[in-house]
Amino acid sequence: MGSIEKFAECAELPQVAMPFMNTVHCEELALVGELLREMGNQAAPDAVTTKLAEWVAHTEAHFARENRLMEQYGFFATPVHQMEHVQALEQLRAVQQQWLALHDQAALLAYIQQWREWLQQHISTMDFVTAHFLSQFNIQVEL
Repeated sequence: MGSIEKFAECAELPQVAMPFMNTVHCEELALVGELLREMGNQAAPDAVTTKLAEWVAHTEAHFARENRLMEQYGFFATPVHQMEHVQALEQLRAVQQQWLALHDQAALLAYIQQWREWLQQHISTMDFVTAHFLSQFNIQVEL
């Protein structure tokens, strides 16, 4: 797990033009880092379940906020960006259900590895363009 834990550094994430988005990405990365620490400490399944639920809730709020702003300000690629959110959230929820049923750490770790790659790609493409567009407006976001 060492290589996975090493990733849990905010500085390794691509930065975008909207500071609140960078903050949210860092928060999400920290939640996943906490989840990995629970798994690495051989925590009881309940502790992992709790951290996983926090991650899902954070992701739901993260995507809902971005979706609302894209719609509110008329972002040209809203449908494409929102579809990535839908697919990513469906996958995360499926992993959560699998964890609840099986408590399979190997499957959860495999998903986290895949998610890391997806997050880097999503920030570098979808979020980069979205943040650049939104930066034209004087948007104040409370987290």
